[in-house]
Amino acid sequence: MPVKDLLEFILYIIPGFVALELYRASYPAKERNQFAQISWSIILGVLIFTFTKWVDENFLKNVLQSQKEGFPSSRFILSLLFVAFVTGCGMILLHFLRFQLSTLHKKLSFMAPDPQSIWAKINLKTNKDWAVVFLNDGSIYIGWISLYTYDPNTENQDFLLSKAKRVDEKLNAKYIIDGQGVYLNTRDVKRIEFVKGVKKINK
Repeated sequence: MPVKDLLEFILYIIPGFVALELYRASYPAKERNQFAQISWSIILGVLIFTFTKWVDENFLKNVLQSQKEGFPSSRFILSLLFVAFVTGCGMILLHFLRFQLSTLHKKLSFMAPDPQSIWAKINLKTNKDWAVVFLNDGSIYIGWISLYTYDPNTENQDFLLSKAKRVDEKLNAKYIIDGQGVYLNTRDVKRIEFVKGVKKINK
């Protein structure tokens, strides 16, 4: 493969890869196989490359030197990375707007992006339920999941149960956790039940 063709191929991949990784850093998704990753990087990269070159030719009078033969100019490479960054931020913003609009009315619920995981769905900000957590050692806690990790490529996830209480089998409070809460990992959890508020739990 000629050097020029190889450089253009790399320029197609890198901007698309940067945009996708920036988006996935904010909204994790299960890892795709290498073929799918390269394919999506090329598709998005071609769009970024074409758009940047079109803007340079039609509006910037070749300031970015996108028509330069041989090794691409540093201006053009930096502009591709900048557009890739803006594209990634735009994808994040679009995801956020879809979620916000979907919560305004039931008829707009179809706009909600799929978090691709039940764990992520039950921890959406729209979920106001309290969690009754049954651990493998027999302990039972009730509280609100205020913080949680979501790595779709790992089996177990960490979470913090805030405003928590240790309760017995009848959900009578044994004592109150008056600090930040209870740090837990899903590997130690037998099941989680969700209830509407804490009024159902005996004090």
